Amino acid sequence: MKAIKYTLTAFLLAAVFTVTAVSVLADQAAWITKAQAEKAAAFLKKHNEVRHYCEPCDDKGDSVEEISTVESEQIEGQEYWQVKVNGKGVDLAYVYFKTKKGKWKNLAKELKIKVHSVPKTLQ
Repeated sequence: MKAIKYTLTAFLLAAVFTVTAVSVLADQAAWITKAQAEKAAAFLKKHNEVRHYCEPCDDKGDSVEEISTVESEQIEGQEYWQVKVNGKGVDLAYVYFKTKKGKWKNLAKELKIKVHSVPKTLQ
């Protein structure tokens, strides 16, 4: 009985650590500095669409979104800022823009914002 209890405890701890690790990767560049947010917003204003894809979230595919509005905004009660595309805050780690050559590049990496486990480009 004791062995089962220890096994269950170990399993639950492993599950908690796994969920925590994925959560940490899930929001990598959502809350950023004012300078980063303003630079990203200005950059996106030069583009017509973005692709959203979160590899660490185990997304099965990406989604394309036409850009109507882009703004940088301070997070209420925080020192951090965010970028909003069409009124919704985005995590720059999972936003891709189309280059003139038709290649989709990761916005956070392009702006030298440190992110992990995200592809530099999408096919």
